[in-house]
Amino acid sequence: MTQTAESCSPNSNSYHHGNLRQALLDAAVDAIRESGPENLSLRAIARRVGVSQTAPYRHFADKNDLLAELARQGFDDITRFLTDQTESQASPAARLQQAATAYISYAIKNPEKYRLIFGNHVARRTDYSELKASGRRCSALFQNLITDGIHSGDFIAADPIILFNTCLAAIHGFAFLCIDGTFERLEQAREAQTCAETQSGQPPASSTVNDQLIQAQVKMMVRSIARQPDSI
Repeated sequence: MTQTAESCSPNSNSYHHGNLRQALLDAAVDAIRESGPENLSLRAIARRVGVSQTAPYRHFADKNDLLAELARQGFDDITRFLTDQTESQASPAARLQQAATAYISYAIKNPEKYRLIFGNHVARRTDYSELKASGRRCSALFQNLITDGIHSGDFIAADPIILFNTCLAAIHGFAFLCIDGTFERLEQAREAQTCAETQSGQPPASSTVNDQLIQAQVKMMVRSIARQPDSI
């Protein structure tokens, strides 16, 4: 059987036409994890995947085109994850807590994608209609939760966009502080100070502290827009 330049790999495994596009995207995520999006190139990704250096251009016009698709997929990943982690029968306040916790968890587990989705590495974002649509679907999930909460009386009667911006600023900023290591550095400093003062044993695991911190932050966020904060 004849193999094309797109499907042929110098390794024992080959990528066929049907999955090369996603293989390039997956390789791009690995490359971004190692050296950042600013050092990404389609030719380097082609070498990583094991195809000809011109093969990626059959799927992406340029590097920005590939980054835009990664960001689009990232928005869709977040939307699916938040939907899966939200109980449809719960109250709007409870669902907002669940969605916000899932949002932060996604950022912590996928820092490279998260930075790409919300960073400035994708130029001319407004040129990509599918990227814009995916972003709107992700935002709509939170906006709908907040609107439901206003109608049910869970949240204060205010402009839902203002409440959405308040919540987004809280969880988005918190997510970046988490993935940039700010809280980890602060926790390490506190643990070192505590150990020095008490000369006690090992400090508690950081993951437990992080989970508690996330829950406290999310709860405070929901309380900030709740009609009855003491009920949260």
